[in-house]
Amino acid sequence: MQKTEIGESRMSGQAGEHRLYTFTVGICATGHPPPLQPLLETVLSGEVPGSLLNKVVLVASDCTEETLRIARRMAAGDARLKLFEHEKRTGKADAINEIFRHTEGDFLVYVNADALIGTDSIPILLKSIEEDDGIGFVSGKPVFAMPKGVISDVLDVMWTSFNLLSSDPNQSQQTNHGTDELMVIRSDLLSDLPPGVVNDGAYIAGRIRERGFRIAFQPEAVVQIDVPRRMIDLVRQRRRILFGHIQVKRLLGKAPRTVETMMFFSPSQSLGIVIRMLASKPKRVLVIPVAAVGELIAVAGALWDTFVSKPDHAIWKRYDQGGPVQHE
Repeated sequence: MQKTEIGESRMSGQAGEHRLYTFTVGICATGHPPPLQPLLETVLSGEVPGSLLNKVVLVASDCTEETLRIARRMAAGDARLKLFEHEKRTGKADAINEIFRHTEGDFLVYVNADALIGTDSIPILLKSIEEDDGIGFVSGKPVFAMPKGVISDVLDVMWTSFNLLSSDPNQSQQTNHGTDELMVIRSDLLSDLPPGVVNDGAYIAGRIRERGFRIAFQPEAVVQIDVPRRMIDLVRQRRRILFGHIQVKRLLGKAPRTVETMMFFSPSQSLGIVIRMLASKPKRVLVIPVAAVGELIAVAGALWDTFVSKPDHAIWKRYDQGGPVQHE
């Protein structure tokens, strides 16, 4: 793995010089994520001023033959695309570790295979991290097409709260949480994830924060994600994510700084985010009881999983059509 000399980067910046940064894009895929081909086309055809794409690392685990045909064809047509095929899923942490081992350049940009990004999303992320040597990790802003029914309102409440917290300048010096839908990381800060890590983005961000680097959020780097379309699938997803937050707390000593964890560790700040969320759209208050009940069920399940049973959340369950497509 090629490392970046941080000191060298700082000196060149102080001198007002510009150098060419290099980066790798990593993608994990499983099953049949329909956005994979347009995602790869966007990544491979995009131009990033001041930066050069070294490599795209695609780890395909238990993918359909149709998905593999697309990946193989595109890899044959562009030498920068390196395809690693696995017959079985062993967990996203294993796939990300494989990406880490093959990363070259100053930065790693990671994006999920079931996501779509704008043509300027990667350039915006890279510009954010290149311009500030104190930042080690930058997340993009997830957006999604609203499903029908009450779940649409619940997702709106959840993701609006997340984006408000991530964009809050008062949190920028303290946050230790990042999302994995779209993120950029300094290559010299990469270290293998422990086996079975569920919330890879939160774990990576927490480790980087431990080393004294800031975790940033770039709302202009948009990534379109898939979301659950049934309430039961959303509760299952939240149960897994909350289990992952507890896991990160056990591994690193600090829980990811999210709206739900701040309810316990900093209730006044968490309440402030909720008030801002409701102020921007007052009718959201009608959804709060439904969202709260779903979250309580998910919390109870996550606690049960942590202290009583031992489910393999590292290998995410694939839901039926109409539920979320899982990445790894």
